[in-house]
Amino acid sequence: MEHLWFVASKVFWSVMEPATLLLGMWVAGSALLFTPWRRLGRWVTVVACLATTANAMLPIGQWALKPLEDRFPPLVSLPPRVDGIIVLGGVIDDFVIGKRGVPRSLYAAGSPRLDAFLELARRYPAARHVFTGGSIELINARDTEADVVRRIFARLGVDTTRVIFEDQSRNTWENARFSFERLRPEPEEQWIIITSARHMPRAVGVFRHVGWRNLIPFPVDFATDEETSFQAEFRLGANLQYLSEAIREYVGLIAYYYLGRTTELLPGPN
Repeated sequence: MEHLWFVASKVFWSVMEPATLLLGMWVAGSALLFTPWRRLGRWVTVVACLATTANAMLPIGQWALKPLEDRFPPLVSLPPRVDGIIVLGGVIDDFVIGKRGVPRSLYAAGSPRLDAFLELARRYPAARHVFTGGSIELINARDTEADVVRRIFARLGVDTTRVIFEDQSRNTWENARFSFERLRPEPEEQWIIITSARHMPRAVGVFRHVGWRNLIPFPVDFATDEETSFQAEFRLGANLQYLSEAIREYVGLIAYYYLGRTTELLPGPN
């Protein structure tokens, strides 16, 4: 059943991704113009045009991301001691890895999540250092994400024998569950969890649900600021990416709540 949910989520997103929907509207509208349903085709084309223009001119995706990123603001001060640091995967371009065997841009760390992890690992050398991320590909996965990150760390001179790599998980639910089963953190232990700000509510909710306590969220990779407003420029690609990420997180939050993987629809600080 778990594998079916995983496959269904990937298929659903491949169809419902905003850029795909917009393209579908343009294609459908244009095709209908050459059929007896020309009037419907005109309406579909007009709606596609308005939707494309709105996404190009307005930061709709950032407006949608802001409530997620505001749930866990940047960490101002760090505790004097932590027992572990765990960083979630999602930093590697799996398609490029599959084609070339190397990451597209991470020849250095170059990822907000990995950069934060390396900095915190230097600050807390006695803590347990954990990366969690396996393969998220449905077909013909060559490397796990943990394999690639291990090579990146080695290239940076990091002692990879001191990093625990959990390489079986394919999503946030499995990140939390597999890591918990492997590490068995004690209830009184303090763990820093690192992931993107937009993803932090879902990650914290799931980690709490499987048994993690005393989590210290360390959100990175913010896409919004205090004032995200109208912009007098076309940024269709970037705005659609933000909208895609926002929809993905909201759908993920609803799905995880429905599946009983979190007890809160929008988890926040304790």
